[in-house]
Amino acid sequence: MERLPYPFFVSDIDGTLLDDKRQISKANKNAITSFQKSGGVFTLATGRTYLEAKRFIEELEIQVPVILCNGAAMYDPVSNKQIPVKTFERQMILQLLEEWKKTIPPQVDIFVYGLDRVYGTKIGYVTQASIDEGFEPEIISSFDKLPDIPYLKLVAIAEKEEMKSMLDWSKQRADAFPLDCILSSDEYFEILPSGISKGNAVLRLLESIHLQAGQAAAIGDHLNDLSMLEIVGLPAAVANAHPLVLQQAAVHVPPHHQDGVQHFIQHHLLPNKAKASL
Repeated sequence: MERLPYPFFVSDIDGTLLDDKRQISKANKNAITSFQKSGGVFTLATGRTYLEAKRFIEELEIQVPVILCNGAAMYDPVSNKQIPVKTFERQMILQLLEEWKKTIPPQVDIFVYGLDRVYGTKIGYVTQASIDEGFEPEIISSFDKLPDIPYLKLVAIAEKEEMKSMLDWSKQRADAFPLDCILSSDEYFEILPSGISKGNAVLRLLESIHLQAGQAAAIGDHLNDLSMLEIVGLPAAVANAHPLVLQQAAVHVPPHHQDGVQHFIQHHLLPNKAKASL
């Protein structure tokens, strides 16, 4: 078997691996299978929870840990266990929500992510248009009703224009809390525990399977993917990616709805014999 130039490959899901129907195209799936059969280790790094990512993990028959909630948790398919990496305490979440009341428009949807459940007080039209299978938040009358459990992240969902208030808050007040802020899409603003990112999760995963960052390839489309693109040996971006992601990527491929992942695998990750079979 020919040696793979990059034996580890991690892909973002939304806006990268999935097409416009939020499905994995046959071309992308076949290319991932070819990479795996050639000895490559493939996994996903996503902002989704396990329940939101479950069908893709099973469809691709992933056998190594999957990065969830932008690195705040991992899921191990072998043991069928979710593993929190770092969490917020309930009191910290309530403090953040109290801060947001001062600047965030009331039409913004806010969701608080536990390991097994997501909590919110309402689901607006922007959220309704973007949610996928597996996203079933528990609607509570007030965030004061949040149970006293660890939390992985806090997410605000709104139109692009309303995101400005979130970004303004992150510039002015985020330093007062032990957290990191990131835009995971044009409509999703996420708050994570300090030090949590896809990039740090990839480094932990690579160490566990005895590979170096230079042996890894990654592909993504938005700002929450930058941390992993910055540390791998071969960073790639789909054509629909955020300008900063395109700038970071060494390789540009067709957009997510035109089998960009398949293109990346075929032209950059597979040995010659496997390329010919696609």
